[in-house]
Amino acid sequence: MMSGREGSFRWIKPAAIVFTAVMVIFAVYAFIANTVVTTAAYDIASERIPAGFDGFRIVQISDLHNSRNTLMTDAMIRQVRELSPDVIFLTGDIIDRGRTDVNAAMNVLEKLNAIAPLYAVTGNHEARTEEYYTLSDRMRKLGVTELNDCSVSIRRGNDEMVILGLNDPRMVRKEDVTEADDTEARLNAIGFSRDHFSVLLTHRPELLDIYAAAKVDLVFAGHAHGGLIRLPFIGGLYAPHQGFFPEYVNGAYQKGTTTMIVSRGVGNTGHTFRINDEPEIVFATLHAQ
Repeated sequence: MMSGREGSFRWIKPAAIVFTAVMVIFAVYAFIANTVVTTAAYDIASERIPAGFDGFRIVQISDLHNSRNTLMTDAMIRQVRELSPDVIFLTGDIIDRGRTDVNAAMNVLEKLNAIAPLYAVTGNHEARTEEYYTLSDRMRKLGVTELNDCSVSIRRGNDEMVILGLNDPRMVRKEDVTEADDTEARLNAIGFSRDHFSVLLTHRPELLDIYAAAKVDLVFAGHAHGGLIRLPFIGGLYAPHQGFFPEYVNGAYQKGTTTMIVSRGVGNTGHTFRINDEPEIVFATLHAQ
């Protein structure tokens, strides 16, 4: 006759097997979910887009966090090459402050630079490590255009488009001024002409009201990591500087005459991983109307 203790012990081995199987399945899923890169495609049509830029192809890469996941970065580079963009926009957090590896970041940028010209802005992680200045120096030598609170023009024939870039607020933090007020002042100080179609590169999507008030036509942002954990029918669970159930996590948003595209990004910080939130590159095509 089996005692009660023996009866309870007989369930330990099956339970351990089930638990181990579940953990293995979750580990495989987590690896795939953080390695398989998807492409989010957008068609941007506007009467303000000059005819010379009809069909202009843009790739956005955000939040690389100097990823050492070569399976992910190699797949990303192959996809970018196949998309054959005219420009590539880097919207911050190229490096990671907790495990900064400038060489890993530059290895990716060098391969991307062989595909199309690179334009970059800083993120909050660049603001938190002195190694950003090493990265910046190496990017300049590579030919990357850094848009630190400034603008450049791109010309096609007789047509012109202006590209603006904002430093992350933490790069220029002022203790007595809010990030929103400081960003608004810096954006207005760039002094871009609204006669031309304008594209803004920024790390922070939560400041859309400011970009819309400045009447920027098109914004590319990152930072939110897609909400990290994406819940069915709800969306992203948490994003930096937005908190739980954030408003701007990925996709296209419209406010006034401004369209903002938010990328889920491709990398992770050292202490996070994605669930139902695959790494993503953005591919946007401009259409003149």
